Amino acid sequence: MADINKSCVYFLPLYAAGHLIPMVELAKSLLQCKSTSSNSFSIHILLIQPKNLDKAFPICHSYIQSQQAENLQIHFHPLPFVEQPNQFDGFEDFITIYMRLYLPHIKAALSTSPSPISGLIVDMFATDAIDVAKELNIPSYIYFTSTATFLSLLLHLSTPQVKNDKVDFSEVEEICVPNLTPIPSISMPPALLHRKSASYKTLVYHTNRCMEAKGIIINSNVHIETKAVEALAHGSVTQLKPGKIFPEMYPIGPVISFSEYNREAHECLKWLDKQPAKSVVYVSFGSNIAFEVSQVRQIATGLEQSGHRFLWVLRKLGKGFLSGPTDANLEELLAEGYLERTKEIGMVWPSWAPQNKILSHRSIGGFVTHCGWNSILESLWFGVPMIPFPIYAEQHLNAFQLVNVMHVAVSLEFHEKDMGFVTATELERAIKRLMDAGSVEGQRVRDRAEEMKLACRKAVQREGVSYVHLQKLVGELDKL
Repeated sequence: MADINKSCVYFLPLYAAGHLIPMVELAKSLLQCKSTSSNSFSIHILLIQPKNLDKAFPICHSYIQSQQAENLQIHFHPLPFVEQPNQFDGFEDFITIYMRLYLPHIKAALSTSPSPISGLIVDMFATDAIDVAKELNIPSYIYFTSTATFLSLLLHLSTPQVKNDKVDFSEVEEICVPNLTPIPSISMPPALLHRKSASYKTLVYHTNRCMEAKGIIINSNVHIETKAVEALAHGSVTQLKPGKIFPEMYPIGPVISFSEYNREAHECLKWLDKQPAKSVVYVSFGSNIAFEVSQVRQIATGLEQSGHRFLWVLRKLGKGFLSGPTDANLEELLAEGYLERTKEIGMVWPSWAPQNKILSHRSIGGFVTHCGWNSILESLWFGVPMIPFPIYAEQHLNAFQLVNVMHVAVSLEFHEKDMGFVTATELERAIKRLMDAGSVEGQRVRDRAEEMKLACRKAVQREGVSYVHLQKLVGELDKL
């Protein structure tokens, strides 16, 4: 039962692992933060209800169950089911329309709260909920679960000067955002390459709406993204209309989940226990990505020819627009005899694996990653250097940052005629550059990854840069 003497903070995440989990972890961080205020608010999380939650979104479903089992002071509120839209133009448009259909239920949930509400924190694809917050006189905040660099880029695209320029970014060599390293057009998020696309318009729309919030929370910090965080703090990446105030920025990252979905010893960890220190390349492409057989076999050949040990989490393509990868049939995806040939140096795992525990293992020496921001933060937290293998969304931009700005990764070249395809030869070359004992480049990025590990951990400790911003946010939310 809610304590009517406490205020409460509501959260509205997307029902996707890369959005929901960071938002719940943010909620936990707020509760754990020992601020100078009374810290008396409670946490309530509104959950949208896609079909077949346990089958279509098994990671989210298991994660929520694990959080409920921990008896945290966090209350989950499933919203009534809403049919998914059947007319949309791309993922960004789909999720915007879908979240918009939930607005009446969001308003009903907030209106019937037994306690006064001191804040509504929403995902960047749910900015239309700001209208509900305004109507109910509730301060609204955006939780931007991607990078400060991506947010800076989006804000720059929303300036009058850029909006009036008619040239597509696919036609220029690089994009110059004030105070940031110039971004090659090849590293731009695909959704932003063409100004007339629905995806471009949708992202700019949400960015403009972010400016109506009281604050923007970012899962990053000044040590991870120095130029971008400083540019956001100074408001130099955008232009405000007269009388408008730039929202307060709260760079509180890295916010990472250490929750255990299954406490039993995992087979991947048992295998890693038998390998030498820092000898294994971990290969995983997140909770929403799987490849066609042709790319799978190129990856397989590259791993084998590199001569280095590897742990590969290999999934197969799911069915349906929102369906993520499912457990793989390795005999269907891999060439005949592959598993037998590589059994002494590699393990291919066809199902979910505990990524945090894998990255923290002493035997892991590198990470081939799709460049999802949560995976990057986990890798930085454990000091693991990376090989970027971006697929979609802002992952190409993240890959550029890892190699050219953070210097914690070696580059991976894509096939000239197909930017989404990586050959076995190129993957082999990248692994050797990272993992070979005599590689100067590999040693450089390993050293830098270790530096980032220390910086990430220092940031969230008491008096660290992220902790200070978290305290400030707690103070704002506790003002009611």
